[in-house]
Amino acid sequence: MARVPLYKKAETELLRRIRSGSWPVGTRIGNEFELAEEFGVSQGTMRRALMSVEAMGLLHRKPGRGTVVADPGAAQTAPTGSAIGFLTQPDGAPLDLEVFRARLLSRMPEAGEADIFTGRLHALSRTLKSAGERFALEDITLPRSVRPEMDEDQPIEFPDLLAALGLAADRIEDRLHAEMTSMGDSVALSCDRHTALLCLTRTALAADGRALARQVLRIAGPVRFSTAPGT
Repeated sequence: MARVPLYKKAETELLRRIRSGSWPVGTRIGNEFELAEEFGVSQGTMRRALMSVEAMGLLHRKPGRGTVVADPGAAQTAPTGSAIGFLTQPDGAPLDLEVFRARLLSRMPEAGEADIFTGRLHALSRTLKSAGERFALEDITLPRSVRPEMDEDQPIEFPDLLAALGLAADRIEDRLHAEMTSMGDSVALSCDRHTALLCLTRTALAADGRALARQVLRIAGPVRFSTAPGT
């Protein structure tokens, strides 16, 4: 099983303090250096955890005031103007996803990518699990020109991953289609050959229309897709 990155442990503790009420809305929390010392991690690790929680809408950085706890009722995970949908369990309950396997490569664009990307890409491939079962195959691609360095330990949610990498998307476009598993897919997902997959492609776009990153999810597990949470 993939190890839990240090930033995820710090993120979990940040979320615990916010959701338990230990840090009420409006609380100004310590700076990166202070929190890193308190949590026993590097400043870079702490910065990444803060960016991830900020992307969830639970923290807000205010010039001159530092970082404060935001109102979760006003939280928006997706960028302004995004048409991003939400994946849940069939009954509407949140998906509890974890990374089972991950591999990061540097390569040139392949078929279907050359129309939006040029130059070398980071290509992160992950197998995701839900409730202990293999749930989806994921491919994340982004140009090295927009993010020269990257590692395989990244947030699972696409908007959170963008925030952790410092990519400011103006919008995210979703596209859905269905396909059948290949032999390799069925082995990776531990499912029957010719299992139907729900395929979700998400493309993060800059304000000028440039593609910043793309996520392709091929989902074998039961899932519900909606355009707003809880609908």
